[in-house]
Amino acid sequence: MSLKPTALRLADTRELSYIERGDPHGTPLIFLHGLADSCHTFDLLFACFPEHLRTLSFTQRGHDGIDLPELTYRTEDFEADLLQFMDAKAIGKAFIVGASSGGFAARSFAAKYPERTLGLILIGSSSELGNQPEVVAIYESTLSRLTDPVSPEFIRGFTGGLLNKPVPADFLEKMFSEIQKVRARVWKETSNTALNEKFPGLLHQVTAPALIISGKEDALASPEDQQKLAAAIANSQLCILPQLGHMLYWESPTEVAKAIIRFVDKVEKSF
Repeated sequence: MSLKPTALRLADTRELSYIERGDPHGTPLIFLHGLADSCHTFDLLFACFPEHLRTLSFTQRGHDGIDLPELTYRTEDFEADLLQFMDAKAIGKAFIVGASSGGFAARSFAAKYPERTLGLILIGSSSELGNQPEVVAIYESTLSRLTDPVSPEFIRGFTGGLLNKPVPADFLEKMFSEIQKVRARVWKETSNTALNEKFPGLLHQVTAPALIISGKEDALASPEDQQKLAAAIANSQLCILPQLGHMLYWESPTEVAKAIIRFVDKVEKSF
């Protein structure tokens, strides 16, 4: 079931849309989506959390179809939007969750703002992408050459190529519609930003407990890659789920939610 988005005005006067589920006074978990997605990428996952957890996600800048000339799509821009979102929602501290390329902003935020981070959770998020020849080749041959309007056939092929298991057809159609809003410049600049993220970067500064979840069949975030990522974060644990691919939170949201719930419960008990 698709959650109804709500508009929120940020301190810099921009407006973004977000979804929220659970107890408004519960433990907050803020989810950052990756390239070309929207907040609705977490609809299936949010439905699997108990009501005492407060799950939130906002659609990242440019991914709502509004690509203002002055907007840039760097990691620090996504971090700044997260900080503004937390301030606008009066959330002092939260579990910061980054999915896919959204993990780059999540982990950088956790490093720079430990006082605002209860824990860091990465889902299907590569340690780095610029070291993967196949990914670089896709960027150079396709992503960097996109023009508006972005072809629906490209979107279906790109998204479908990330799946290892079937997902509900109505949800998939919803996501195709959401992704169609993203303009070519946003595709190009956001993917270029992700490719230029260096490992380990600021990971040594992450002091919050961390959970790294990935699918065993994920070609972008292989078990070996995720072990490297976990080794770079001092207080981290790794959870690799069998038979799942890059979009594991679409393919088996129940399993992903269970792993997150266990982690959050463990962290909260340590307070």
